[in-house]
Amino acid sequence: MFDLEKSIGIWLRSFRKQRAYDEGAIQEMELHLRDHIEDLLSQGYSEEEAFGEAVEDFGDISPIAEEEFANIRVNTGVKSILFHAMLNNYFKTTLRSMMKNPLSSFINLFGLAVAIGTCMVAYAFIDNDYRIDRFHENKHSLYLTTCSINREGSVVEYGTTPAPLGAMLKADFPSIDNVCRMKSNSAIVRYEDKVFSERIHHVDPAFLEVFTFPLKWGLSNSLKSNSSIILSEKMSQKYFGDENPVGQTLKLLFGLERSKMFEITGVAEAFPDARIIDFDFLVNIENVSYANPDYNFNNWTEEIDATLILVKNEADLATIKSGMSKYKEVQNGIDADWPIQDFDFVSINDLHLASGRIRNDISYDATLEGRISLPIIAGFLLVLACFNYINIAIVSGAKRLKEIGLRKVIGANRRSIIVQFFSENLMLTALAALLGFVLAATLFLPWFASFAPVTDQFDLLDPTMWSFLIAILFLTAIFSGLYPAFYISRFQAVQIFSGKLKFGNKNLLTKVFLTLQLALTCVGIAFAIIMAQNSNYQMDRSWGYNPKQILYQYVGDASAFAKLEKKLLEHPEVLSVMGSAHHFSRSQSPITVHLPHTQLSVKELSIGEGYLENMGVSLKGGRWLQQDGRGDLDKILINEKMAQILDFQNPIGQSIKITEQSYDIVGVVRDVHFNDFYSDISPTIFSVTEKKDIRYLTIKFKEGSKHEVYQALKDYNTELFPEMPFLGGFQEDVWTGFYNQLKVQSTFSKVIALLFILLSSLGLYGLIQLNLAGRAKEFSVRKTLGASNLHLAFKILQQYAAIFIISVVLGAPLGYMLNDLLLDMMYPGPRPSGLSGSVLAAFLLIFILIAVMLTQINKVIKANPVEGLKTE
Repeated sequence: MFDLEKSIGIWLRSFRKQRAYDEGAIQEMELHLRDHIEDLLSQGYSEEEAFGEAVEDFGDISPIAEEEFANIRVNTGVKSILFHAMLNNYFKTTLRSMMKNPLSSFINLFGLAVAIGTCMVAYAFIDNDYRIDRFHENKHSLYLTTCSINREGSVVEYGTTPAPLGAMLKADFPSIDNVCRMKSNSAIVRYEDKVFSERIHHVDPAFLEVFTFPLKWGLSNSLKSNSSIILSEKMSQKYFGDENPVGQTLKLLFGLERSKMFEITGVAEAFPDARIIDFDFLVNIENVSYANPDYNFNNWTEEIDATLILVKNEADLATIKSGMSKYKEVQNGIDADWPIQDFDFVSINDLHLASGRIRNDISYDATLEGRISLPIIAGFLLVLACFNYINIAIVSGAKRLKEIGLRKVIGANRRSIIVQFFSENLMLTALAALLGFVLAATLFLPWFASFAPVTDQFDLLDPTMWSFLIAILFLTAIFSGLYPAFYISRFQAVQIFSGKLKFGNKNLLTKVFLTLQLALTCVGIAFAIIMAQNSNYQMDRSWGYNPKQILYQYVGDASAFAKLEKKLLEHPEVLSVMGSAHHFSRSQSPITVHLPHTQLSVKELSIGEGYLENMGVSLKGGRWLQQDGRGDLDKILINEKMAQILDFQNPIGQSIKITEQSYDIVGVVRDVHFNDFYSDISPTIFSVTEKKDIRYLTIKFKEGSKHEVYQALKDYNTELFPEMPFLGGFQEDVWTGFYNQLKVQSTFSKVIALLFILLSSLGLYGLIQLNLAGRAKEFSVRKTLGASNLHLAFKILQQYAAIFIISVVLGAPLGYMLNDLLLDMMYPGPRPSGLSGSVLAAFLLIFILIAVMLTQINKVIKANPVEGLKTE
């Protein structure tokens, strides 16, 4: 039960023990306390509530009183009242402080909110990346089989495997519960008047058993039939709208000569966002032989896209792996060009994170740069915001010196001052975290999700997200608030009331923090400039050929090519028509070149006569290939990269062996980019295609006739092949997506730089304003004594000149090195290294700093010295 008199006695006794007051003062405090309690009791408060409210109005609770109350077991309510009174007092103090200093409070709140919001976006990206393909129930027991092959002196891990491997694994290892093979290809899908080229996944019937893709309609075991097809929800909507298509039929064309009807037996539910492995259409894997009659599942030189095993017990995996040597011997005995070094197994749970090291796997890792750069950017912004807070908190603390001194006089020790300041900082950081989360959820994340692989909203029921936010909150509060709390609390009351205390202006750590803050800003600006420069450079890079006035179409076979060629050559705006088995940026084949001491994996493009000339490829030496008259079927052209690897003094006239046949090199052509600029140029050979192998049609048309020729080609295609969709376009549009990505990169880097500039400018503005406010009397005296405006400006700049210089000297080279490292990681051919980006960043930072300084200098010059002399 609460004892009011005993509690008042403890409270008064604590002040007597501190000997900070004489007996008369303590008696006066007791009268005030009792009057206040009686007043509250008359208003209906209980004795506990009245005591708590009255004590709170006196300000800080004496630590001795707290200790005595804590030792009294019978008065459990007192301890709770004092704790809530203390928190309530700190909350009021925080609000009052924010209202008294609105600018510095806004800078701190806004800066921390933006930084925490950016951290939440980084969390969403990393979390989404971590969750990819981890929703499958068998994720820990389902494994992708990989093989390691020695290629050109280095061992490379591949996600593709020999075609017969899956069936043999299932037969040889009882511990394997199930095996699923996957192979994909393109086909024409037709339903009524809807005709599209689609990606078809050929899979074993176990696919929907080993993976967790529940069906919206239909039966998952229906893939046992070779004539069944299962659609994704997206494809179902595309072809049938909202109706249930189960029982309907689709026609699949695997070429002009081969087509087959499939009955729809299932539609999958919408896939989770965090996935890479998915499908549009599923058919039984036996249909691979129908789509490609030359494909043989028993041929060890044939590849399958993925061989997955579902094990009964993870412990059995070691036994399975130890028994893989016999398959290695079989494969290497048949195909000695690329001997398999080892087989391995990667669980679906780990595949996406491991796919950076695995080539040609069913997952892929396109987020490595994001995993590195996003946390670094978010961390930099958070540190920048914390530096802002520390600097402003230390300088603005000068306005609260008398409050601190008074509290120490009435008994507050250093610990209670630290607790108060840290609690105020924790409350402000909590407000910033709340605002930051709102900014991230409503603004930052939806914008980022418009171009990055991440969902556009947070899962509010995700405990990990809230744990991360709380962790960021406390880490930020500790990092930003600990030093100011310890620094401000160390001053003694005698120092404060003597008026001789010089606070904040000479603090070395404040200068260090400001220097690091500005250096980070310089790095952020350099990031934007260098990334923008690189984006412009990549946009202007040559592909090694001229894509303008070129129109292409996949025609499927030589018969279709011949029919279209005849029509097109009659068109007055068509300059030439070329045929090829492959086409730039659309198709090529990997082949093995046998060299004296090694094998080399290269790309082959089989082309018709005139193809390279019309595509604008430069001949560096030798001659072009010809289809007729010179027997060029055993001749090849090579690119510059291939010539460099072969290291012949003069490659023209030399012979190289491909498979079992020798080919003579008759020319060297300029390097051509077949992939985007994220990939390096591959060694490439160009061979003559036989007319029966033509699959692509390429048109060179007159300038200014772009749309006319395009429409004519589409009309001819509809006329000649009504069942086939038009599969072509302008060559210059092949990499539109890549160019859009470059624009996004440039925009993203500029936004990040803007945030760095904004936070740093606001922080510097608030810091200088507080600093100059503390020197108002000094400047007033100088103006009264006749100091010129130039002299005042010099005195203000003098304090920050060294900081500005050091921050630029540190930030510019650091920005150059970090951005150069990032670009080298992203591009095999980034913009050539140069100092222009860092130099521009340095000048821009200096300009911003001077602009901020001038606004404050102008205020000092215009200030009335009489008002300045009145300040304390």
